[in-house]
Amino acid sequence: MKRMMAICLSVLCIQVSAQNHEDILRYSNRGVLGSARTMGMAGSFGAIGADLGAASVNPAGLGMFRGNQFLMSASVTSNLIDARFAGVDMTDSRTHFNIPNIGVAFNSTSYRLGKPQTKGLVSGTFVIGLNRLNDYQENYQFNGLVRNSTVGDNLARQANGINFNTLNESFYDNFIPAQAWRVALIDSVPGKDEYRSLPQLYNDSAYSTNQFLQMKNRGRMQEWYVGGGVNISNTLYLGATLVIQDVTYTSNSIYREQLKETSVPNNPYKSVTINQGLETSGSGVGAKLGVIYRPVSFLRIGGAYHTPVRLSLTDNYQNSLSMTYANGSTYTAPQTLRKDFYEYQLVTPGRWQANLGIVIGKKLLLSVDYERVDFTKGRLQATNDLADFINANNDNKLIHTVTENIRTGFEYSFEYFRLRGGYATFSSPYNESVTGISKEDGRRHLVSGGLGWVYEKTMFFDFAVSSLLQTSYRTPYGGNPENALLQGNKMHFTLSAVFKF
Repeated sequence: MKRMMAICLSVLCIQVSAQNHEDILRYSNRGVLGSARTMGMAGSFGAIGADLGAASVNPAGLGMFRGNQFLMSASVTSNLIDARFAGVDMTDSRTHFNIPNIGVAFNSTSYRLGKPQTKGLVSGTFVIGLNRLNDYQENYQFNGLVRNSTVGDNLARQANGINFNTLNESFYDNFIPAQAWRVALIDSVPGKDEYRSLPQLYNDSAYSTNQFLQMKNRGRMQEWYVGGGVNISNTLYLGATLVIQDVTYTSNSIYREQLKETSVPNNPYKSVTINQGLETSGSGVGAKLGVIYRPVSFLRIGGAYHTPVRLSLTDNYQNSLSMTYANGSTYTAPQTLRKDFYEYQLVTPGRWQANLGIVIGKKLLLSVDYERVDFTKGRLQATNDLADFINANNDNKLIHTVTENIRTGFEYSFEYFRLRGGYATFSSPYNESVTGISKEDGRRHLVSGGLGWVYEKTMFFDFAVSSLLQTSYRTPYGGNPENALLQGNKMHFTLSAVFKF
């Protein structure tokens, strides 16, 4: 793994606030969530339609409804993460309950002489509902012995260029490098606006520190949608939805570092603890447009476009740092904790989709969705003249790349039961030449399956289970020679009930 990767994907966002390229990726990425039927087919529902899960994939599928419908889903998600850092393995997990999908569809069908129309405008469907796009629930931790590297090195680099006379000002209370300077974890170079860590100041050339990091992330991204679809001659289906996306994200981290070995007699440094808390919330408006063409009864060809969404976000953050000296004394900065906030905007990239569905008799459905997302198009924008996101946006263009995602699924119908399965692969969003993360390591794989039960053709009960496997890399701070390998398995267990009325 190349060193640039560790710099770009550090866990501790040691700066005044936390807006960077990782935020762009976090709020632009999507999971496979929704109704149990769509999840059972790995989300490959773009050309199948007649399900409220289609509202978040290809809204043209809404034109395939033939009646009114109410849908509600409940899900339990379990996220297990194995972390390996400096040769040490640690495992952590998080399990939670959520409502991934709820909605209602109202259908109006045209009749002629008591029979449904087959030409012209056959039917129209209006929908309103809620669909979950992603969840951020995860716990992980790692611990290991690292040689000749300390978090103070990174904090000193962050402080370079700032005059030490200003670091005691209240404006810097939540700025971790300023906190490090206040407790003398780092110190300034006389006559320069430059800083050094304690090992650098004491010329410690052979030392080791035990480093521990614990992360607890919470939150979700969801969208409220309203829109509909039309059926033209049972051949062409058009659909559109207006979406309001809202996001809630909370991150709390604890980093501890303890000196284990040193080449300097009477080294005053013993340990440091850094606490970071971040709460992000906001919303934005976008739209989804779709079309499905059915040239013959068994074939459906579709396409969809999801517009960029401009999210107006607010970060509330609070940081603190405590340093313990060899004599046992401990100093903490700031002395009084304070929560600050920052408002900004984030524009997610647009998404293109191509969809293919095959219906064999009334027994078998086969579906394939192709999706293209250019993460380099995401960007941060300031809401005031004081902020400058040029570097963050340039980092996003450098670190991220275009992804091509493929979702496949099937459904086989028995008289009263349905059997479903699916597989999806999401290509790596990272530029391999810059981050050192291989295309395969950055790829996510999802396997799903599901069952359905039909009761008197008016009630449908569906169950799905999916497993998302992904590998990621983290380092406690930029410049650390060790990276943590995180291997995660996120499982969703979803139950949906559909009522026709």
